[in-house]
Formats: sequence, C-alpha cells, structure tokens
Amino acid sequence: MFDKSKSNLGQSLIEVLAALAVILLVIVALIRATTISMKSSDYSKTQVLATSYAQEAIEWVRAERDRDWDELANKATDTGSKFCLNDLSWSGGTCEYDLGDRFKREVTLTNVGGEGNRIEVQVITSWQDASGEHVSRLTTYLSNWR
Repeated sequence: MFDKSKSNLGQSLIEVLAALAVILLVIVALIRATTISMKSSDYSKTQVLATSYAQEAIEWVRAERDRDWDELANKATDTGSKFCLNDLSWSGGTCEYDLGDRFKREVTLTNVGGEGNRIEVQVITSWQDASGEHVSRLTTYLSNWR
C-alpha cells in the first residue's frame, strides 16, 4: 500500500529547498542594495569634492579680477577662452586628470557684457569612474566693480 512517511519526507525536502531559495533571494537583494548604496555614497563624496574644486577656482578667478580687471578681461573672448586650472594658474591647452589624481578643472571666460564690462566664468570639474565621465559645473558673472 501507500507509505505516508516517504511522502512526508519528499514534501519536507521541497519545503527546505523553497526556504533556501527564498533565503538566497533575500541575501542577493541585500548584497545588491548594499552595493548600490556604497556606489551612491562614493559618487556623492566625489561630487562634493569636485564642487569644492570648482568653487575654489571661482574664488581664484574672483581674486584675479580684484587684482587686475584689465588682465582678466583680456583673457575673455566672445566665444569663450578655455584655461586649465588644475594648479590655479593661467595655463592653456588641454587638461589632464591630475588634480588630486582624479579630477581635471577647466575654466571658460566669455564676454557677455558690452565693451568687456561683464564676464561669464564657467568652471567645469570632471572625473571618471566605472560609470563614465561626470562633471560638476559652476557659473558666475564678474564685472569691473571698481
């Protein structure tokens, strides 16, 4: 006839396998959530650092304006002049990723006011990670206030 103990044994094995599958899914979901959280945290920290580098460059250009408006105005063009500001000096050319071994920082000076009275200063700090290239962009307008 039919032996109930063997039937119960098979049913218990299926229950154990189902429970293990559920536990495995929960563990995978927790690992995935932790990984996403860590990537997001790293991105946020890097974004803050990049923004502080951009703000540092804005302040440096503002100090250059205060030192000599005419010199700054001569660097700006109607189409925008680009400068690499990794070392906070008026270097031209292409920037490389060397600011803090991770970033590059470029400033563009564009005449927006008539007769060179107003300059748009746009600083772009960029970095690369596994997701690709990212940028932090700050823009301000300077004028000859003296």
